[in-house]
Amino acid sequence: MDAVKINSAVERLERNLPIRHNQLRLGEPLRRLHRRILRHYLERGKAPVDGGPGEIGDWQGGIDLLAAEQIIVVDETGSIVGAYPFVGEAREFRVVSRFGAVNAMCAFDALAVSSMFEIPTRIESRCRLSGRAIAIEQDDADIRVVEPDEPVFAAIDWNAAGGAGSCAVNLCTEMMLIAGEASAAEWCGEDADRREIFTLQQAHAIIVQIFVPLMR
Repeated sequence: MDAVKINSAVERLERNLPIRHNQLRLGEPLRRLHRRILRHYLERGKAPVDGGPGEIGDWQGGIDLLAAEQIIVVDETGSIVGAYPFVGEAREFRVVSRFGAVNAMCAFDALAVSSMFEIPTRIESRCRLSGRAIAIEQDDADIRVVEPDEPVFAAIDWNAAGGAGSCAVNLCTEMMLIAGEASAAEWCGEDADRREIFTLQQAHAIIVQIFVPLMR
């Protein structure tokens, strides 16, 4: 596996969303609150609405602090609408586990869930270019494409980095799955300096460096 390519992608992603560094500098009560939110998403497929009184005092105060650190995403009312790697709205990436289904922000985020929670998952998605169905079974680093019967790649269009709004609405929307070597090469070749293709194993190696530490 190309360590230079992987480490470079981690650095570029964290320049756009330093979630790991932001979370690790918080006090343990806020980090526990963050992990509670992530667990709720996994088990119920949606964000918690009200956590009630807790260690950090006011629930909304804790949510506002996590949002200020770009660790979660809230709407104009202060309600949680996303907590990387999860999002409330339906996107292209559905992660199914023994708890049920939950939406992921992007292709890379979907590949993080199995390792974060140490559970087998099935990722249901589609090729961004052709619309063909994609199904991936995953158990940590063991990743197997069920559908289609050809390689599937994770892709990033770095042109979206640093755009207006949060990472959830700019770069995440341009982190996708592409089915087939020819399609991946064609897409990347349209802007080779700013588009990048990864194997699923490379994408997993990238994203676990960012997300797995959040659960410790």
